[in-house]
Amino acid sequence: MSKTEKIFSIILFFVFSFSFSQEILIKGKVTDNQNRGIESASVLILDNNDETIAYSFSDEKGYYNLNFDKKGVNGMVTLKISSLDHAPKEIKINPESVILKDVVLEDKIETIKEVILEGKKVKINQDTTSIKVASFGNKTEQTVEDILKKLPGIEVLNDGSIKAHGKKIEKLLVEGEDLLDKNYKLLSKNLDSKTLDEVQIIDNFEDNPILKKLNNSDKVAINLKLKKGLKNVWFGNITLGSGVLSENRWKESLNLGLLKKKIKLFYFGDYNNLGEKATDLITSNVLENSQFGNDRFEYKTKPLYGIANNESQFFAKTQSIFNSAFLNSLSFTSKFKENLSLRGVVYLTYDKQKQNSSSETIFNIGNNPISYTENNFYKNGKTLASAELELKYYPNDKNYITNLFIFKDNPNKTSNDLIFNSDNINQSSKSKNSTFYNHFNHTYELSSNKVLNNYFYFGSDRVNEKTNIFSPLLNSFLDLNSDSNLLQTASNNILYSGIKTKLITKLKRLDITNSLQAEYNSELFKNKLLSTDYSNHVKLNQFKIISDNSIRFNFSKIFDITGNISFQNINYNYNYIHKNIFLINPSIYLNIKKTKLGSFTLSYSENSTLPEINQLTDDYQLTDYRSFSRGTNYQTPLKNSIASFAYYIYIDDKRFSINTTLFYLKSKSILNTESIITNDFSFNSFQQTFGGESYNFNFSFTNYIRKLNISSRIETNNIWNSNPINVNSNNFSMSKGYANKIKYSATTYFKIPVNFDFGFSYNYNQTIFNDIKSTNITKDLFLNVNYKISKTLLAESNNSLYFIFSQKYSFNNLVLSYNPIDSKFSYRIIFNNILNEKEYVYTTLNNYTNFTSRIQLVPRYLLASVKYRF
Repeated sequence: MSKTEKIFSIILFFVFSFSFSQEILIKGKVTDNQNRGIESASVLILDNNDETIAYSFSDEKGYYNLNFDKKGVNGMVTLKISSLDHAPKEIKINPESVILKDVVLEDKIETIKEVILEGKKVKINQDTTSIKVASFGNKTEQTVEDILKKLPGIEVLNDGSIKAHGKKIEKLLVEGEDLLDKNYKLLSKNLDSKTLDEVQIIDNFEDNPILKKLNNSDKVAINLKLKKGLKNVWFGNITLGSGVLSENRWKESLNLGLLKKKIKLFYFGDYNNLGEKATDLITSNVLENSQFGNDRFEYKTKPLYGIANNESQFFAKTQSIFNSAFLNSLSFTSKFKENLSLRGVVYLTYDKQKQNSSSETIFNIGNNPISYTENNFYKNGKTLASAELELKYYPNDKNYITNLFIFKDNPNKTSNDLIFNSDNINQSSKSKNSTFYNHFNHTYELSSNKVLNNYFYFGSDRVNEKTNIFSPLLNSFLDLNSDSNLLQTASNNILYSGIKTKLITKLKRLDITNSLQAEYNSELFKNKLLSTDYSNHVKLNQFKIISDNSIRFNFSKIFDITGNISFQNINYNYNYIHKNIFLINPSIYLNIKKTKLGSFTLSYSENSTLPEINQLTDDYQLTDYRSFSRGTNYQTPLKNSIASFAYYIYIDDKRFSINTTLFYLKSKSILNTESIITNDFSFNSFQQTFGGESYNFNFSFTNYIRKLNISSRIETNNIWNSNPINVNSNNFSMSKGYANKIKYSATTYFKIPVNFDFGFSYNYNQTIFNDIKSTNITKDLFLNVNYKISKTLLAESNNSLYFIFSQKYSFNNLVLSYNPIDSKFSYRIIFNNILNEKEYVYTTLNNYTNFTSRIQLVPRYLLASVKYRF
């Protein structure tokens, strides 16, 4: 018997061994004294020693059910039900096969001690952590995102995505309702911070009420609680801002909100030229393969030709991005009935960017490095329009049906006039991209411990490009007239559909998932470089049968181990080559969670994948004005192994947290590139080779020093990698790299008019290739001072200092805010880049490439704005 067959036999043994245990079912409804269902009430079964035998939570109507194995249980058991704002209740029960027990919880009578508890900054109840935002802000925050950045247990990443308790959030809710799904950045970056009263972090979050009964989720969500008085009325704000004197700067925005029992909606409109990008707020596509929850498959094609904008990640976008942005978004959720709701989002975004830069690139590939210079004049116009509708139907406590439809239209126009060394080159590209996805889910409760989920999905994504290039170097290389314009056309279209049936079983200590998936997708890639023989036509058809099997054994409430094995049979056909491929991907996870010492996760997985369509081309294709690329034939699956360790602890009420991860990746078989680089061009060909390895270590520590009223955070990120590289050689050589970032930041909460945010970071990068070592070091400091001049006048000074090689760059901004008492108007003056820094130079390292760029900075301006809140 092979190793794989042994693993599969063990899994089947566990499945059948635990499927016939004698079980007790207890179910009923939890209501208040007005006969209203109580959602998310905690339901526990305790034995004679007050040890937890089983637990669950009530759904949105108050219904609950839980089951446990009678074996080992002697005598009476205790049914304990508790909920925030209600007095807990305990009931003695003699365990029988099926017990129906409705429970009424009385409203909690607050005592003086409990009133004091209500005033705490952070409250923790079961899986919900509630944070009063007024205790953590300094009145300079303009949006919800500004507030979230300062709350314990929450992290806002550079791209605007949000993490809570170390995990990326599943949803950003408003008063318990999901309005924007994966596009929650539209909400976090636009909703006025002044509307916010409380933020709730919800651990073990599950949106599906049927799956919620099984209590298998390890997801996390954030719920925004708005201030009292904003329900059942229109609320929002209008902002008008304009540059003072000669600066051509502006910002206009309109926010509207309505929160009623049957309908909730938000409208966000914004138009500004301050550097922020509107299209960046939209999620491209979602790929989720959940072991014990719902899945989501949205496939995306890739454009062929790229024109670089040379943006930098060092500075804020308002410092270095020249962009005019337009945003128009409407989101709503409406309840036609108590069990039938519709969620919708429509938006139109547009960015118009102009970015000028100059750069030098050095290829350290031998005794005589190859180098070239560029002067770029980049223009881009990008539009993204979409409509999204989601229907949710909960006809009874055994069925839950959802259907999500998404349509997107994304035209893009880019041009770039550049000087390459001493040659003038012009390139322009127009692309059209249209997308639709549909997701249908039906979840059915077969019994108290078995749930069947049927997921049907289909979608399409189409990209068509037309690119014009004028390059004397290309014309000479291709033996064309010196004044010729080259036209390259390209398209990439994918159409797919699939169905996945998943059976989830919850026994006393076991969570078992068995799923069967069938999927067909057809993808077509074409490109043609006119006036030449360079062209490709690749059609890839795949029919997949996938069986995923997962078992989680719960040794206790805090300790579990999960094993998963995925069997994939793929009919893989491209052009005239037909392959029938069988893949096995196993994984194992060990979790120790919510102990006094924190939570630990250890995992290992083997992954086998297949080449993408753009890696299967026969001929060269032009990917930018000086780069050609071509694919290869399929040989064997691409393989890698991943091992990871994570430890985290979050004590939000004390503003204490530790989060550390260690990630190891070993690539056993990859598609690598053989590169030939000349003074004018680079030619890259895919070839299947052995891979490299990488280590990634991250650590962060946050602590609040009560005596000093200072909250501080220290974090470090470290990456070690080695990869095989073949450039201008007959052999592959290993390239090694190391990157380290250390950052410290702190915030004061003094009970005086002046408070500070300050910190520093140190960044070190090193690469070694062919015994050539390249090193890059950057440092930066920041100091933000908030001074409360009076009850109505607030001053904010933001200062940053960057050290990049021998260069020093300083950014100083000043913000004055005037908020009259009992007035709906507020006023701001923003003085940006006071010292008028005009440009900066930065260097990045990548394997054997040293890239130095000089980028213009947004010049000094003064912006005055007025906001009216209603």
